[in-house]
Amino acid sequence: MTKDKKQNLTLTDIAINSIQEKLGKDIVRIDFDGVKGSLFDYYVICTANSPSHADALAEKIEEDIFKQLHLKPHKREGLQNCQWILLDYFDIIIHIFLQETREFYNIESMWNDVKQTHFENQE
Repeated sequence: MTKDKKQNLTLTDIAINSIQEKLGKDIVRIDFDGVKGSLFDYYVICTANSPSHADALAEKIEEDIFKQLHLKPHKREGLQNCQWILLDYFDIIIHIFLQETREFYNIESMWNDVKQTHFENQE
């Protein structure tokens, strides 16, 4: 595993821990390693239970990644309505969805032939 790949895995671990701390649900990490033509190393996907919860998840993720890795997202999208927030860390894309939006886009099904790791919900 290259240094960049290790850092990217660490970034996803930080994001997942942040999501779990703020009680985000249905967390999935999609690993694009070995996928020919992929623009990304990982997706991290989770579900928020309200727009304010989605905003809080995004803030927590950004804060924790910055504290530990001194990285800020290259781009942030969806903070106006918080139905689908996207945090772009170049090789890692973090998606925070409301349930109905996640079901509509169903990103996981587009990548069902790629390694996906599901994480247990925290209570």
